[in-house]
Amino acid sequence: MFSTSTVGLAAMLFAYVSKAQPFNCQIEVPPNPLTAQGLATPYKMSGCNQLDFANQGSFVEAAILDPATGAISIYSPLVINNGMQVGNGFIAPVVPTLPANAVVGIWFGSNAQTVTLTGSTTGCVNGLGGSIFGQFAYCNAPAFFTAAQTAISAGLLTVPPVGISTKANGQVCPSTRDFRVVDMDQSDNVDTTYLLINGKLLAQNTATNAASSKNATVLSNGSDNALINSFISPAMGCTPYTAPSITTPTGTSGGLALNELQANQSPPVPPALVPMNDDFTVITGNNGAVTQSLAKTNLYRAGVGQPQAATAADASGTTYCQQYAASALFIAQNQALFTGTTSPAPAVANNLFTFLANRFATSFGPVPSLGCSTIFNVNITSLVQQTMNGNCVVVAAKINTAPFQQILNGKIKPGGAGAVSSATSKTQAANVASAAVVAAGTGTGAGRHHHWRGLKNRNFWAHAS
Repeated sequence: MFSTSTVGLAAMLFAYVSKAQPFNCQIEVPPNPLTAQGLATPYKMSGCNQLDFANQGSFVEAAILDPATGAISIYSPLVINNGMQVGNGFIAPVVPTLPANAVVGIWFGSNAQTVTLTGSTTGCVNGLGGSIFGQFAYCNAPAFFTAAQTAISAGLLTVPPVGISTKANGQVCPSTRDFRVVDMDQSDNVDTTYLLINGKLLAQNTATNAASSKNATVLSNGSDNALINSFISPAMGCTPYTAPSITTPTGTSGGLALNELQANQSPPVPPALVPMNDDFTVITGNNGAVTQSLAKTNLYRAGVGQPQAATAADASGTTYCQQYAASALFIAQNQALFTGTTSPAPAVANNLFTFLANRFATSFGPVPSLGCSTIFNVNITSLVQQTMNGNCVVVAAKINTAPFQQILNGKIKPGGAGAVSSATSKTQAANVASAAVVAAGTGTGAGRHHHWRGLKNRNFWAHAS
């Protein structure tokens, strides 16, 4: 029998980091990736092992728009290990039928630490210069969102509103730009799933492949999009935005592009837009120094259809952190509902409530997270108390909502006297300037922060079935 204990965030982060390995993957983009044949040509991975999907797996998701009708479909190109052959490593992908003049956007997600694109990368964005985003990249995404907005304006594409919850007292359903459900690196990763058959054969998760290999393992990406579509929305009685897909067993799929389009059409007030303290948009120099970059932040925003920030103030991490306090209130408000919902990551937390509490505490915490607790001079481990069992699984959480309400209302100000212990107040106040710094970084290092190692880079988030 394991005894339970209440632990600090630092201890939990150490546990996650110590188990994780810094896998850095290279993915070769095939020729003509925006065509039907290009989509059906496997992406070849080097430096990582796709069979070890929980630690090293990467995922590709495409959205296809018919500009004549406004119809969108989702297609998941297959990722294989370099050197694999059809029948000896993977099942040949299905070839999609593209409409005339189709506009295709492609997004990448990974359970590894970083993804670097090689091959036919014209129109692809991996980051700013030598500073990659990390687990995220895209190809032709801005053109897709521009074409989608044109179709919306022409009345060809109707994006459903987020709607009202039927299980959470009439609350507005969340979107990927809702401060209630974002984390330290919002709008990242994808909904794509693959099949691993007999532990050695990779395949798209099509209806045919799923039916013929019912004991196959489903490989999935630790994704903000999947978290909303597959866990939070169903728990609240909300209906995710989906589109036809020949690479899912049900014939329909959610997707990053769909979520961002819906968030843009039904924007919360204020909307959560990628800030300069997002760890995917900061620049880590060769000496380990971290700086914030407006240019890199805008490149990321472009890839998810978000408006560009004209100045650093428009992408302020301090402003983002103030609004992010709403997430603590939302999670606490729905504790009963989320406690009865399956955890996205049973190796991290035992239900959706404890998972979200853990995710929020990590994200709100000190750099290399968003640094919100330092900016507002609060002790996150005191405000979100988590209890773990002997297997380091969070089994209970208690959120002190009052300080978060005060942050949201402006009563606790940046650098001010927050809910901190005397032992940590001096240190946190001294670090406020570094946490809130706004600088146009030019470093070339591609080192990544060891954040969410227990969720995005381990089988704690990715699930097998």
